[in-house]
Amino acid sequence: MKSNNAELFQQIQKLTRDLDFPWSDSDYPINPFVWEVETLGEFTIENLFRSETPNFLSYQEGGKIMKTANLDDYLENVWQKTEKHQIVIELLKNNTSFLEAAEIRTLGDPADTFKIIFGLTKSGEWIGIAPQLPADFEEYSPRGEMIIGEPLLPVYQPQTATNIQLFTQLETLLADLEVYEPNILGGFTYTGFTVRLGETRESMLNNLLDKIGFARTFSFQKFTPDTDSEDDFDEEYMEAIQELDALLQSNLSNLHTYLFGIGCCYNIYAIGETEDGDFAGVVSMAVWS
Repeated sequence: MKSNNAELFQQIQKLTRDLDFPWSDSDYPINPFVWEVETLGEFTIENLFRSETPNFLSYQEGGKIMKTANLDDYLENVWQKTEKHQIVIELLKNNTSFLEAAEIRTLGDPADTFKIIFGLTKSGEWIGIAPQLPADFEEYSPRGEMIIGEPLLPVYQPQTATNIQLFTQLETLLADLEVYEPNILGGFTYTGFTVRLGETRESMLNNLLDKIGFARTFSFQKFTPDTDSEDDFDEEYMEAIQELDALLQSNLSNLHTYLFGIGCCYNIYAIGETEDGDFAGVVSMAVWS
């Protein structure tokens, strides 16, 4: 680890040693986080999901949040159910230069996973499809409350006539298409898939995962509870958590809060950019039942 990053890591580690995330039904520690671009590559939500195994016991068995899945198996098991399913896949195949599938694990149970499919269109824009899981678009407010909202990111508008037509056709076909995910919630049947396009792979995946409520990006939300909070935080805790907020804000630029998960279990990251172009911050976990 670079010396500047190591120093910041140690500062954060010292402040968070006895700190739990303030708003959770269960106690989870706040841990320091460092992402060095030279070692790990560009910082994106996808790269984070494919690289990071958060330091919580419930993660140890399941490991990474996102893994590459077998495309052929996914198409055979999920997308051969009806003629309409097959039409969707034919439209994708005919309009993309390649397709791939990824498996995403939920945060509560390592066995619970769902899959997404995505690829590059022949006109150069990215496209992805995901099951519209009942994530309820739960959002993390500055007071630590969970509120019901809408997707945060605007819908990217396709830039070519071919992709506008493709998006319109797929959106209509997918709206009432049966979703069957054999590895989530003991075998999950629902209605509706989501389709999103993007100028880049990153923007498409960010939009897609935001739309289904699994990955949300906010402006930085301070960890310090409001003084009128109903929760009882002692003076020592309040001083430490205020120092943590100040440390993050004074050492990191473009600071954001990321909320990942569905149902009751969420990872919460506060990450910003260091002076050297790396990324650092903290990560914790929350359970809202």
